[in-house]
Amino acid sequence: MVACASFQPSTPEEVVAKNALAFTNARIKGDHAAAYAYTNAAYQKARTLEDYKKAYPGTFAQSAAIHDVKCDEEKCAVGIDLKVKPPLITKNLGTIDMYSKQTWLLEDGQWRLYVEP
Repeated sequence: MVACASFQPSTPEEVVAKNALAFTNARIKGDHAAAYAYTNAAYQKARTLEDYKKAYPGTFAQSAAIHDVKCDEEKCAVGIDLKVKPPLITKNLGTIDMYSKQTWLLEDGQWRLYVEP
């Protein structure tokens, strides 16, 4: 016998948290195409993937975790906790904790990261 679970749609906070972490992990991995795919339509209309690569060449973050997500109907504010390894040639500081903010907008039913064009 197969049991059927009732389908519960994800909340905006759950969807945006998943997308924000996927975007940030793509940046950490250097997967520019995957990260660019999360950007808002206005940015993609104004800037190509090559433009994005030049503007955001890489990050020194080693890992990321969602700190918090707060949404209204069409906008979410996301806090990201980052572990960053600073590129200091003469000192090895290990990783340091940093915090980053992201804004996500609901566009045509999809949550997209706001990046100013």
